[in-house]
Amino acid sequence: MKKTIVQETVLLKELQLSGSITLQDAMEKMEISAATARRLFTRMEEKGYGIRSHGKISLPDSTYSFYSYEASKELYVKEKKAIAKETVSLISDDETLFLDSGTTVCLFSMALADALRQKTLKNITVFTNSYMIINILNGCATVNLIGGTFRPYRKDFCGYMAEKAIKDCHFNKCILGTDGYHSSIGFSTTDFESARICECAIENSDNSIILMDSHKFGKAALVGFAKGDKVSLVVSDVKLKKEQQNEFLRNGINIRIADN
Repeated sequence: MKKTIVQETVLLKELQLSGSITLQDAMEKMEISAATARRLFTRMEEKGYGIRSHGKISLPDSTYSFYSYEASKELYVKEKKAIAKETVSLISDDETLFLDSGTTVCLFSMALADALRQKTLKNITVFTNSYMIINILNGCATVNLIGGTFRPYRKDFCGYMAEKAIKDCHFNKCILGTDGYHSSIGFSTTDFESARICECAIENSDNSIILMDSHKFGKAALVGFAKGDKVSLVVSDVKLKKEQQNEFLRNGINIRIADN
């Protein structure tokens, strides 16, 4: 991938989670010069992803939260793959799972498919609102697509029909991603439709497992969907600091760290 695309992807993720980023922060986080940061801000504004003002770039308005599956899948791939592999070890034969449409959950579905092909797991039933996961698990597991309104930027389905279908089901486990975790609002995502999908899945699951790379700790997206008492376990990577792990525990959230 070209360096400019990588830079735009990283900046887009920061905007998605934080709402704005200063020129100085962009220079430090991405190890780029002021001139490069200004050019990056200009490109992002031209594409409609942000608005420049007074040495920073912000989301177009306070209610806007941009998410792109294609952009997100390029971020922190090593950490996400480790989390995905670790999560497969938490699954047992004959279980029914709900999987949401996040990129880490998508990598989990790939690892799950490998386990099913190798017959280290068997007889798994999956419900999902993800177009990508349907294709990955087809032929490996019994897969059910939750209907609703298709969102091309998330490659998933949402809305009333999707929520109703989830409410009518019971899952042994739901495997969910998150766009951020902050102690004040818990786990969060970028839009109300995604939050409702997660809330419905958690309410109808015996156990809820959140897959979260360490870079999302301390960040809050637009809409909170769960706090500690609703979450059975968080699976994160080795870059999650000990004090951050302890914060999860203080908030009643079990934590499991995936080895690289």
